[in-house]
Formats: sequence, structure tokens, C-alpha cells
Amino acid sequence: MLKKAVVGVLVALTLVVGSGFADVGPGIVRAQQHTEITLKPVEQVRDYYIEYATQHGWEKLNDTMREKAMAEVISEGPFVTTASRLYTPRVLWVERMANADYYFRDFDQAEKEFYDDYYVDPADGTSIMTVLGSSNRRDLQDDSIEFIVRDSTGKVYRDWEVFTVPYPVTERTLLGITLYNVTYELFVDGDFSAVDSIELFVLVDGLVGRAEHRWILE
Repeated sequence: MLKKAVVGVLVALTLVVGSGFADVGPGIVRAQQHTEITLKPVEQVRDYYIEYATQHGWEKLNDTMREKAMAEVISEGPFVTTASRLYTPRVLWVERMANADYYFRDFDQAEKEFYDDYYVDPADGTSIMTVLGSSNRRDLQDDSIEFIVRDSTGKVYRDWEVFTVPYPVTERTLLGITLYNVTYELFVDGDFSAVDSIELFVLVDGLVGRAEHRWILE
């Protein structure tokens, strides 16, 4: 009952995503063809993204890329609600360019900062952001949660291979019930350059069931 009452509420607070492309035109079609979730290089599609953003705005392209990067939720396990985003090189590049546009910063400098400070070669690892919501604050604490990642080759990553950075737990009251949510940034150390899918599993110590998220890569 609790899940039905609050489904989507916590996610909406932290992961607001926009709609897809509604316009029609040559530049838009080319951009659409390259917004699927993938670990392929930015350079192959850079000009298409710039063409679209020049006509319709970086914010709209950023919203679309973020939406496509959201995982399919197979199970929410012991949590009230869950959501995860895979930060591929293309998703991160568009995000940094959109950030530069918003703050009227130089695009060349923003692109340099992307490669210097944000870019992760898929051969070295991948980045994930996950948001977890629960009515029990303990279930969201770093010492209670285990993150496990599996790729399409069957390789499993856990413990030191999954580096986690938790944000402070936040809370809100809904229908008289206090709900907590937390955002984790994950860096998975491994070679993802030739995988077809990535799965994330989130387990809570002492509880049965696990959250399961999946990305199918193009």
C-alpha cells in the first residue's frame, strides 16, 4: 500500500527528466538516431548534437539524453522506490555542455573540462547514479547497503570494484508517513568497452529481496 501511495514521488524530487523530441527536421532526425544509450565515443556524434542544440537548445537535448539513460527497473526490492541513471560518455558530455550554456560559459573550455575531469573511458569503468527511497532510514545507510554490478559477459563487480559516494539522506512526510531518500554516485572499476548490457543490484543487510536495474546498450 505504501509503495502505491508514493511511487514516483521521491524520484520526481531528484531525477526530473524531460520529454523526447517532438519536432521534425533533418538535424533533429540525425540527433534522434544517436540518443540511444550506448558507451560509444562522443566524437562520432558531436556535430549532430551541436546542430540540434543550436536550433532547439541544450536543455532539451540534455533532458532527452538523461531520460534515455534511466535504467529499466526490474525490481525495487525492499525499497519504496528506486531509479538509476547510467552516465555514459555521451550523456556526461551533453550534460557539461548544457551546464556551460546555462551559465554562459565558454563551450571549448567546458569540453576541455569534460575530458580532463569527467570523462571515463569505458575500458576503465563506468559511472552510475542511483536514488533509493525507504520508510526506514537505516536501509539507506552506507554500512547497510551493498551494490553489485553485472555485465553481459557474466562478469560481476562488487566490494572494492564498486566505489560509492553517498549524499546526505533527506526526508519528507507524505500522508502522515516519513519517507527517506538518498542518492549514491557509483564508479565501477572494469572494462565495459564491449558489453551489451549492464545490471545493477542493490541489497540491504538483513532484508530479503533486492532492487534490480538494467540497461540494454546499443
